[in-house]
Amino acid sequence: MKKLHAYDEARKLKEEGKIKHFVISFHDKADVLDMILTENPDIEVVQIQFNYVDYEDPAIQSKACYEVCRKHNKSVIVMEPVKGSNLVNLPKEAKAVYDKLGTMSYASYALHFAVGFDGMMMVLSGMSDMNQMKDNLSFMKDFQPLSLKEQEAVKQVTEIFKSKNFVPCTACHYCMEKCKKNIAIPDLFACLNAKKVYGDWNSDYY
Repeated sequence: MKKLHAYDEARKLKEEGKIKHFVISFHDKADVLDMILTENPDIEVVQIQFNYVDYEDPAIQSKACYEVCRKHNKSVIVMEPVKGSNLVNLPKEAKAVYDKLGTMSYASYALHFAVGFDGMMMVLSGMSDMNQMKDNLSFMKDFQPLSLKEQEAVKQVTEIFKSKNFVPCTACHYCMEKCKKNIAIPDLFACLNAKKVYGDWNSDYY
């Protein structure tokens, strides 16, 4: 980014009125983000991967990256709040935890978790139909953070996910751009994760 003068180009575009805000999407470790925001204090907002399963994951470092953003007084845009639908298509044990409460959809728990932190400017959620859109919008009109009982349920579901040893793939397909053998890497990871969740003949077959 430095070598190609990306930050300088963004400033130039802003000065010319071609863009209104200087924002970055970040996909690295917290110490790198800290360096970037220290060197470029005029960055206004940072987009990070943030959900309850990745929150304390040492590879994703959602919590650490969020804390860096707040240290630099930057607002946050959340990507992957439902982890590429993984927090909707839950293992049956995880579904049982939420079903006991019976208060919200599975996606709503994930979105509530993300929205409940200070400085969250926007939460980006992929939606496939009108019902999902209505569900996502419903609780935002009069947002209430997760109750203590709901927070405990989220912790239990997180532990269930950790116990499954999933491949943490969000199907962004960036790896496919580099694969010279054109192997369907995200699809194969999805098959493996599905086998760990369902373990039926269908997942065995794939």
